[in-house]
Amino acid sequence: MGVHTLLLLAHTEGESLTSATISRSTNTNPVVVRRLLCALSKAGLVQTQKGPRGGARLARGPEAITLGEIYRAVETTEPLNRPRAVPNPRCPVGARMEAVLNSIFASAQAALERELDQTSLAGFVVAYQSTDPKADPAPAAAGRR
Repeated sequence: MGVHTLLLLAHTEGESLTSATISRSTNTNPVVVRRLLCALSKAGLVQTQKGPRGGARLARGPEAITLGEIYRAVETTEPLNRPRAVPNPRCPVGARMEAVLNSIFASAQAALERELDQTSLAGFVVAYQSTDPKADPAPAAAGRR
């Protein structure tokens, strides 16, 4: 939803959008959109203004925003599911597997963020504009910086 919101703001080229407008496009509640905008604002990706003429707009050009920045601004949980229960420390598997999994998951997380950092919002705009919405629903690869 963070990428969707920033794409909408990039699409309007500097015009402010209200949370109600964004919520209609993202098909979610405006309260959820306002929470998202708060996170994006804290990350320096959007500027928001309250009031009757308020709304949100990009804080920088889409070429200066990466998908990695958006991801880090809005992602609040680990992308890989971790077991909720702590393994039995007396178990020969449970006592050692967490350290190995933590290392693997940290590498995967770093690789994900590196990949996202290589694509700007502007590159994504170019990629989505070149797709036919009536064609195959699989998105085209997003453009690199």
